[in-house]
Amino acid sequence: MSEPVQTDTILGNYVLMVEGVPKRLRFSDHRIYPKQQKDSMSGRVKTVNTLQLDVVEEDGRPVAKVYEVQGEKHARQISALLDGKAYLGKVCSITAHGKGFLREYTVTWE
Repeated sequence: MSEPVQTDTILGNYVLMVEGVPKRLRFSDHRIYPKQQKDSMSGRVKTVNTLQLDVVEEDGRPVAKVYEVQGEKHARQISALLDGKAYLGKVCSITAHGKGFLREYTVTWE
């Protein structure tokens, strides 16, 4: 029996991705932000850079959330529109496939 998939959070501060379900996001700003996290292999705390995007629309609804990217490959999928905030006025459709270290993303811009 599989566990129920969490589709929302109490505070709703971050965009949650559900495998195979596309998210349509509209961004207003971005930053590269250092974040401390525990390494799952060594157990040590390390600092990693994350790409944080401020989300103002999620699936057609106005929101005030953050979409956070830590994987280099996924960051490259979004990076083409970071210069000059070329993502303003565009909708980004992101679909997650797989879990953990094997997770991949499909990204399209409209």
